[in-house]
Amino acid sequence: MPPRSLAGGFDLATLCDPRLASSTARFARPEQRFGDVMYAPLRELIGGAAARDLCLSGRSIDADEALRLGLVSAVVSPSALPEELARAAAAIAPAPRRNLLRMKAKIIAGTAIPAARPTLDI
Repeated sequence: MPPRSLAGGFDLATLCDPRLASSTARFARPEQRFGDVMYAPLRELIGGAAARDLCLSGRSIDADEALRLGLVSAVVSPSALPEELARAAAAIAPAPRRNLLRMKAKIIAGTAIPAARPTLDI
């Protein structure tokens, strides 16, 4: 069975930096059938129309559609994923920690999501 990023896994993927996907990955929001869906960070990444579609329908998308939508920045073979993630992390790691913390704070502030807001209210 291919890797899946569903419900909470989808939310986690949405909040990650960087976001790469295995070519066999699938993404879906099935929780729309039984509970709240985290919308704002997804809207920030892929735009309102696409985010509404995924959140309201709960439909599943493959890694290539996730790339086209901007949910992930690259799609690689399953065997290459660990190496590509390490490469992405290595590109970020040399920056001073304080600079990264300030940048991440700006990124979060840009979403207009208060830091203390409960996840399900996003």
